[in-house]
Amino acid sequence: MSRRSPIPIRPAVAVLVALVGCTHAAGGVPPTPVARDPGSGSPSAGATPASPVPLPDRALPPAYLAWQHDGLAPGLEPKLARLAGVERAVEVAGDTAWMVRSANASGHTVDSAPAPFLIPIETQAVAPRSFAPFLPPASRNAVVAALQRDSGVLGATSAKLRHLRVGGSVTFEGGVTVRIGAVVPDVAVNWAELLVPRRLSRRLGVVHDRFALLEYRRAPADGAVARQIQPLVDPSQPLRIQGPGEPEFRRYADSVWPPVLMKVGFGEFAARPDPAHPGYLLMDPAFVRAHLTTRAVPLLGAVTCNTKVFDALDSAMRELLRRGLASLIHGFAGCYSPRMVLRVPTAPISHHAWGAAVDINAAQNPFGAKPDQDPRLVEAMRRNGFTWGGLWTLPDGMHFEYRVPGVGT
Repeated sequence: MSRRSPIPIRPAVAVLVALVGCTHAAGGVPPTPVARDPGSGSPSAGATPASPVPLPDRALPPAYLAWQHDGLAPGLEPKLARLAGVERAVEVAGDTAWMVRSANASGHTVDSAPAPFLIPIETQAVAPRSFAPFLPPASRNAVVAALQRDSGVLGATSAKLRHLRVGGSVTFEGGVTVRIGAVVPDVAVNWAELLVPRRLSRRLGVVHDRFALLEYRRAPADGAVARQIQPLVDPSQPLRIQGPGEPEFRRYADSVWPPVLMKVGFGEFAARPDPAHPGYLLMDPAFVRAHLTTRAVPLLGAVTCNTKVFDALDSAMRELLRRGLASLIHGFAGCYSPRMVLRVPTAPISHHAWGAAVDINAAQNPFGAKPDQDPRLVEAMRRNGFTWGGLWTLPDGMHFEYRVPGVGT
């Protein structure tokens, strides 16, 4: 890789509806349909990107968040707009677009993926005018104007990671080039790496509706949002509802790090879908050499993970040993696995692809089932920087994700 571094809509109560897969392991049986829970060239292979720049504009409209694991049904937006009390509604699509190269405003290459690999970019798509009411006021004009010009919008963290400014461009698989029309705080693009207009998204392969935003004329009663939306969505999938200010990230899979923060914390990779194994990725060996290693970890044995994970994982296991709790570990099902969520080719990239998550006691904690982890194990992991998938709406009790301190704050 070569890299060059260039230096009024009236307020109302809004409702966010997000539906998507989360970032963990194997499939399972969904639990109770409605649930409420707490916020649960090539890239540089040798260096982790710097921490995100400060975000001055966090003034999002008040929002309720609801999401399902497998995404929204196509064509749901008009039905949401007709719900009683709803003022406006917009659906947001989201998928992985595969970047070939990026360039600065002068056309000089900034990033170039090493053939045959590509750089995954988590991309969302919206209709500009429909999305406008849900934008922070300070970012609204810039975002809408860029999208209406068929340009893309970068979040601040993504722009820093990409070393791009307004006027730069990103070229994707298939030859589609997106000119960058605005750079705004991450919250204004739902923590996506790139936001594009709907009329451009299909050319990028961004076709799956992941969440919707709804603005209500007045605050709905407790439980009203779930009762309204539940008949419109898949009854076999749990529906997550969050109140204003509750979600950690205003997006699908709201309680896990979005891909842009995974890249900041654990490094960015180039890869490509594995044609022989759908749902898996073929990884650029440069990333594997720079960011992954295999070490012996107490109680777990040989573990292949991102190098950023080992100190915390080793500390958690040694804590269990000191407290005489080694018997809480019944099995270890791995860490690094280059694949999509649940091995579904159209799903987001799993955090296991970064080697940033471990699966412990998998046999007793199948995906989607009621978690069966000893609270002392969960607390030892959490004290050492891991979040637990057992708190997710569709629980993944075996799954623990590490968060690099200082990233995303």
